[in-house]
Amino acid sequence: MVNQTNPTPSNNTLVRSLMNAALSVGVMLGSGLAYGFVQTAFYSKQHEQSTRTELSRFGRAEYEQLKPGMSLTEVRSILYRGIEVNRSATIATFLWENADGSKITAVFENEKLKSKEQSGLK
Repeated sequence: MVNQTNPTPSNNTLVRSLMNAALSVGVMLGSGLAYGFVQTAFYSKQHEQSTRTELSRFGRAEYEQLKPGMSLTEVRSILYRGIEVNRSATIATFLWENADGSKITAVFENEKLKSKEQSGLK
């Protein structure tokens, strides 16, 4: 007589439980990835909009407030973040540009404003 091994109900239950767990993990990971993609796309667009807003909030009055010796943090409190365009061990150059093309360039030495230039400010 040939002895065939049929899966017992406990084996079926174990296999079914493992498959459900794997499916649940897959759904959670898939949902997380989708959520991450949506958040990244949203944040990127939001960041792009806030950057545009930051870059268009200054004029000659703000430029005149910038004084030699001010810290980068103080300058950013007037002009917002800006874009770092160059850096060495002690010198950093930042650029702020409005939508109309007017701009401010500031050079910092040891995190203190050393010089500033403007172009097209009103």
